[in-house]
Amino acid sequence: MAMRTFRKWCRTFHRELGFLAVGLTLVYAISGIAVNHAHHWDANYQRTLEEFTIEAPGTGPTTEVQPLVMEQLKITEPIKSTWRAGPEEFQVFLEGGGYDVNLATGQVVKHGFAKRPLLFDLNFMHLNSGKAPWTGIADVYAGMLIVMALTGIFLVRGRKGLTGRGGMLMALGFLLPIVYAVVARGP
Repeated sequence: MAMRTFRKWCRTFHRELGFLAVGLTLVYAISGIAVNHAHHWDANYQRTLEEFTIEAPGTGPTTEVQPLVMEQLKITEPIKSTWRAGPEEFQVFLEGGGYDVNLATGQVVKHGFAKRPLLFDLNFMHLNSGKAPWTGIADVYAGMLIVMALTGIFLVRGRKGLTGRGGMLMALGFLLPIVYAVVARGP
């Protein structure tokens, strides 16, 4: 009778916490995939490049070249700063990008970036960039996952449960990170 009551409590906790965890699980799962592939793409920002040509202002002094470049670029956004990166390279920095201008050829590369809708916010939460308030939420969520994992062990009986296939799968779940840690660490 005690085991039946225990299993009933496990099922209740697992079910209720499971429903509560769905939204947070999706936040961590979606952003986890994005963050894991940061070497393939920028999950936070959508980047754009546009190339065009202006009349070459020449490689004279910056005080002469800068007004010519600015006039031809016709920038309407607020300018953060400008920089003479080299004898033939002039850069204009904006809030969401900027311009790289070859002063000798007039070649311009306009680069921009904008936050990816939703994904930027999911990654912000996943990486705990906001700190204080989200740390508490993330810790509670981690605790919920621990309770769900432990209560889930006792939900199924018999050959599909802990003493059968479920137990083997659980052992594999423990073994995978251990083997990876040993192999990744190397000799």
